[in-house]
Amino acid sequence: MKRNKEDGMFDYYLRLALRRCRQNLPMVGLLVLTMAIGIAATMTAMTIFGALAGEPLPGISSHLYVATMDAREAVDKDNPDYKQPDSLLKFSDAKALVDAHHAMQQVAVAASLTQFARPDGKRSEKAYGLMAYGPVLQVLGVPLRHGRSWTEAEQASAAPVVVIDTEVAQKLFGTENAVGRSVTLGRRDFRVIGVSAPWNPRVRMFDVRQNQGTVMGQKEMFLVPAQAALDAGVGPLLAGECGKGAPVASFQSAAVGQCRWIETWVRLDTPATVATYDRFLAGYANTQHDAGRFVYPPQAKLVGTQAWLALNHVVPDDVHLNLLLAGGFLLLCLVNVAGLLAARFLRRQGDVAIRRALGASRRTVFVQHLVETGLLGLIGGVLALPLTWLGLWIVRMQPVSYADAAKFSPGVFGVLFALSLIVGLLVGILPAWRVCRLPPALQIKLG
Repeated sequence: MKRNKEDGMFDYYLRLALRRCRQNLPMVGLLVLTMAIGIAATMTAMTIFGALAGEPLPGISSHLYVATMDAREAVDKDNPDYKQPDSLLKFSDAKALVDAHHAMQQVAVAASLTQFARPDGKRSEKAYGLMAYGPVLQVLGVPLRHGRSWTEAEQASAAPVVVIDTEVAQKLFGTENAVGRSVTLGRRDFRVIGVSAPWNPRVRMFDVRQNQGTVMGQKEMFLVPAQAALDAGVGPLLAGECGKGAPVASFQSAAVGQCRWIETWVRLDTPATVATYDRFLAGYANTQHDAGRFVYPPQAKLVGTQAWLALNHVVPDDVHLNLLLAGGFLLLCLVNVAGLLAARFLRRQGDVAIRRALGASRRTVFVQHLVETGLLGLIGGVLALPLTWLGLWIVRMQPVSYADAAKFSPGVFGVLFALSLIVGLLVGILPAWRVCRLPPALQIKLG
């Protein structure tokens, strides 16, 4: 019975709020437009920030760490000082870390770009992917649709096997399940042993030190054993850092024997295992330094995924700045709306006084005015919806590296309306409290 009474009172407050909104449409229009602009600006900034600041691989990357050290093998006056951790290693060092099996899982990876072709030459496709040493599908959580990953024996023998994604399979063979087919990479034919679902990190997390302004993760359309790829003349996307006197490694060259071009990533689930692996990594690097290979103190350490992205400014600083500015602008809008609501409510002091004199409690008056501000907030949210679409469209038209992150989603829709309701209630608390605090006699006198 009490519940029905409360529902009835809420319906009454809602009808009263709608009637009062219709009584002064210009003021209502100004209120909701001010809220809508602030909400839309904040939602645009939050959408971009949320797309870029989350985990690159949800549920996985929070447990991934990249091995870093100063692995330079020669003194070179042209080399920059070692001012921040460097993840690029020679292939031999990366293999040594992976083969040591000191982590739950470990893999060495490098980005690559190569041409796939059918052996008959009828179809070909250029694709981005990863050269890897270790169980890359398991470590990175790549979803496998058909087939399997390569075995340790196939990796050790540099067997020409490859895992492609469904998009490459469809374009080359017209079917998703291409397991058992052959594709040409470089100068060799590779056997397709697995087909993965479309997969890519949300933001770029590999080779970020060589990042050319790219923020969004790209589709990794193939996975291939690193040694097999090198033997076929397929190299990493960038040669990395080559020692003085080393043969010049051109774009996508496989002549990277004297270069540092590959990263080692390990999965560690507890602080204790992180500390243990950190000691192992430091021990390995110091051993190489003591043996004379690494000419500088290696300063080896593990870096977590999010820390690595922040260290290398993968998410541009202006994304954080835009979010702060949008929040400040929303706060300014709230202050203005609160002032307009206070003026609007105080003009009704006579009505409030009569209700108080007839027995209405302060709580009743407060809730009634709060329902009205909540309704105004929801109306502002409806108006903010097209403004948010417009804001995201404007961002997509800009020549910025994160333009593709400006996409509207159902999650954004839900957050927008929750934010609009919260904004409406927040800005209404103080004006509603002020109008219900005045004694009825004083309200009648003022009215």
